[in-house]
Amino acid sequence: MSNIKAKVKQQKEITAKTVKVGGSIRLGDLLDVDTTAQSDGVMMIFNGTTGKYEVTTQIQNENLNIIGGTY
Repeated sequence: MSNIKAKVKQQKEITAKTVKVGGSIRLGDLLDVDTTAQSDGVMMIFNGTTGKYEVTTQIQNENLNIIGGTY
């Protein structure tokens, strides 16, 4: 029987290179997404105060500029 020898360097941080998610994941499962007002026809907008993406049927934000293109 042979002896197995190894040297291990101490690591301060472990980094995952590949992550697999099993099952089904929904948008609302993400920590920074609030889907409590989810209904038919909602849009998603980032709320800088809460730091979350929120769903809404009305957007009243002076920072929003929608450019529809040329017709």
